[in-house]
Amino acid sequence: MAVDKKMNFVIKIFCDFDGTVTFKDLGDEIFKRFGEFDELSKMLKSGEIDIKTYWYRITETLDNKLNTEIIADFAKEFEIDPYFVDFVNFCQERGIELTLVSDGFREYIEPLLELAGLSALPLYANKLNFSDKISPEFYGADESCNCLSASCKRNVLLTNSPEEAIIVYIGDGYSDFCAAEHSDIIFAKKFLARYCNDNKVPHYPFKSFFDVRNIFENVILAKVKMKQRRAAIVKRKQAFETE
Repeated sequence: MAVDKKMNFVIKIFCDFDGTVTFKDLGDEIFKRFGEFDELSKMLKSGEIDIKTYWYRITETLDNKLNTEIIADFAKEFEIDPYFVDFVNFCQERGIELTLVSDGFREYIEPLLELAGLSALPLYANKLNFSDKISPEFYGADESCNCLSASCKRNVLLTNSPEEAIIVYIGDGYSDFCAAEHSDIIFAKKFLARYCNDNKVPHYPFKSFFDVRNIFENVILAKVKMKQRRAAIVKRKQAFETE
């Protein structure tokens, strides 16, 4: 936890991985390469199945010969946003905690973080269990969490942020909708930006972490006084009341 001595507030940053830190959604790429992606993806997007059912069904289509080494080697063919490392360093120099929250899987996220020298970053992500058949294991999920993710990013935000914290969220996709709604400052692109626009949720659009750092340093941290977002306060209170 970091308190800015000059401005006297706590900042907590939570960041999605697939499509946000990476240019492509690696979860999709894994299942395109080693499973049966197209039909199940269509069912998910049409609302015929929910995300948890999607993960259970699509992991069942994976080749049983698949293992962590094969996944790691495949993941390393993809790139992360080159400005992300700079943003992480920027946050660390100022004592601001940045935590990764993903509805994807550690088996491909961790190798990329290691390659970028970012293994020490706090990470919440699903896991793949390799036994007779491959199956997913989700984190943070409970009956009170109705977010559009198999895990619950919202719960990670709430349990890892003091009540007075300014919560910053960075994301791009469907699984980020709920977490963003519970956050005070939002950086959004792609589907998350569209969602924020449609639902009048204030946010900063971005294309890369060059934009994120620039806005964070020259707009957000430049403020003498920073306030929590009223709608986010209400959402967080409601979430705690339903636990």
